[in-house]
Amino acid sequence: MKLLKLTLLLVLTTHCQVAKKTMIDRNLHKAIEAHFEGAVNTTPNSTGSFVVVTQAKEPSMEVPVNALKFAIYDAQKQKIVYVEQKYNAQVSWYNNETLFVKSRPGVKSNDAETDRAMREYYINVKTLEKVTLPPR
Repeated sequence: MKLLKLTLLLVLTTHCQVAKKTMIDRNLHKAIEAHFEGAVNTTPNSTGSFVVVTQAKEPSMEVPVNALKFAIYDAQKQKIVYVEQKYNAQVSWYNNETLFVKSRPGVKSNDAETDRAMREYYINVKTLEKVTLPPR
């Protein structure tokens, strides 16, 4: 009898987790459709609480550089909370709460700190704050 109860509890727990993931996936796809056209890449953080959505467009006659549009999806709020477009850029997870953005801006600043901030910065996905130094 105990084995039956344990098996039933395990099946029920697994079913609830699958149902929750399906709901998150459905809401993520709706959010993506509202902000992007065409194919995108999605990369969740290690806990799945945030997802970075990226879409790269190859150089064309209109835009002669790689255009990267990226967004941050908050799974708890079930919506995209941040969208940005950069040229010649890359976005990756630095840690579970921080994205690292690196780009090659078209204009260079005379101020070295401003120039560095335009080339690379970090975004805290919880506060959406941009900083130029890596978090500790």
